[in-house]
Amino acid sequence: MAKPTVSHTMTSAQQAVIWQPYIEDRGPGEPAILVESDASGLLVLTQEGRHVLIQPETLPALVKELKRLSGEGKA
Repeated sequence: MAKPTVSHTMTSAQQAVIWQPYIEDRGPGEPAILVESDASGLLVLTQEGRHVLIQPETLPALVKELKRLSGEGKA
């Protein structure tokens, strides 16, 4: 699978958009995800008006679990 397209919007605002493309065996692409850092340093994931706030300290654990759940973390 090809990597998703990432667009940096306003670099001074520390934002990026992750586009989720159409993948043949998974149906239509999912809506894009906006990733940004807010004024307090929290990471904010936004998709279709829904927000998830992530403490930077928990990011390594989140990435580890996402890889495990996606099958990428298998040895």
